[in-house]
Amino acid sequence: MKKGLISIGILAGFILSLLLVSGAFAQEKEYTFKVGYGDVKFTHQKHAETAKIACEKCHHELKGKKPGTAAQGCKKCHKAKTEGKVLGTKEAYHGSCKTCHDDLKKAGKPTGPAGCTQCHVKAKK
Repeated sequence: MKKGLISIGILAGFILSLLLVSGAFAQEKEYTFKVGYGDVKFTHQKHAETAKIACEKCHHELKGKKPGTAAQGCKKCHKAKTEGKVLGTKEAYHGSCKTCHDDLKKAGKPTGPAGCTQCHVKAKK
C-alpha cells in the first residue's frame, strides 16, 4: 500500500514538474505600469508564449544563469533617474519595449504599439 502511494506521489510530482517547465502555468496577468504620461498595459503571456520572446530578451539579468532562476521586475535595478551606467526606468522601458516594436515594424512583422499614445493611456477625467 505504501509503495503505491509513494509511486503516485512521485508520478504527480513528475507531471507537475513537466507542466511548470512547459509553461502551462505561465502568467496571464496584465500588468499596468503607472507613469506620469499615462498608464502602460503589458500582458506577459502575449510576449512570452504568443510572440515566443526569450525571457532573457527583457529580463537581461538572467543571462548566464541556470534555467528556473526567478526573474526580477525592472524597478529592482532601474530607478526613476539614470544612475551611473544603470538606465532610469523610462530609458530602460523605451530601450527595450519601444525599440523591439520599432524593429519588428521595420522588418514587416506583426508588432505591438510603438507610438506614445498607442502605449500610454491617459486616465479619463
